[in-house]
Amino acid sequence: MNSNNRSSNPRPTTRGPVLIAFECVMGLIFVSFTAVLIGILIEIVGSYTIWKGQGVNHARGLVEQDLGYIAAAPKSLIVDDTVAFSEKMIGYIALPFEKFGILKWYAATVNPDAPSEAVAAEQNKQSSGAKLKKSLTGTTGEVMKFVSKLLVMLMYVTMDVALRLSIALYALPAFILACLVGAVDGLVRRDLRRWSGGRESSFVYHHAKNYTRWALTGGFALYLAWPFGGFNPALMALEFTVLVAATLSTTIAAFKQYVCGSE
Repeated sequence: MNSNNRSSNPRPTTRGPVLIAFECVMGLIFVSFTAVLIGILIEIVGSYTIWKGQGVNHARGLVEQDLGYIAAAPKSLIVDDTVAFSEKMIGYIALPFEKFGILKWYAATVNPDAPSEAVAAEQNKQSSGAKLKKSLTGTTGEVMKFVSKLLVMLMYVTMDVALRLSIALYALPAFILACLVGAVDGLVRRDLRRWSGGRESSFVYHHAKNYTRWALTGGFALYLAWPFGGFNPALMALEFTVLVAATLSTTIAAFKQYVCGSE
């Protein structure tokens, strides 16, 4: 009988610190790629609806705005010069777009009448210039213009996500401190509840744990992909930190020894 119970109730496998760290890194990468995908979709839809006519300028404006917010706090406990670090990071992102000529291609599709560097070097060949203008007319030209605009939007959205990741990095000490405060507060509330004979609730624990997971995944992705300007990302990081600390405190406060037991 005992052997049957042991076989039917296997012990859960434990995860070591290396596996937890690997899962955190992979989760961060997945959230970042998700934020870039959501951001580019929002930019495409918004360029035809909310901020119609702005095109790439809206995505570029978000990057410039975030750089301005970072310049307002030039130092961090983790990075000495936040401005230089952020500019170097977006420079690495822009490098492949410059190397593969995507920026020049976009400039040529937006203003096809302006000669590119290659055309200017061979401007005596009138047939090449006529062929270029002809290829950029009609449906083919519109498709090329859309694809080039999409790629440049992708560059700026990736820059914006990287800048907000850097802001989260700068705010990491405050985030860790807030989580520690939330954990201590939850432990104190749990001890007070247990020693005062308070009622335990698995319902509160499981829901608070789910909210904590959502705040660490969906909430962070929303912070990275937020498409509207005029809002300091540092304030968004502060709200995200408070949300995670509050849900963590509630989760620990509602935790009991046998969380799978029924009430």
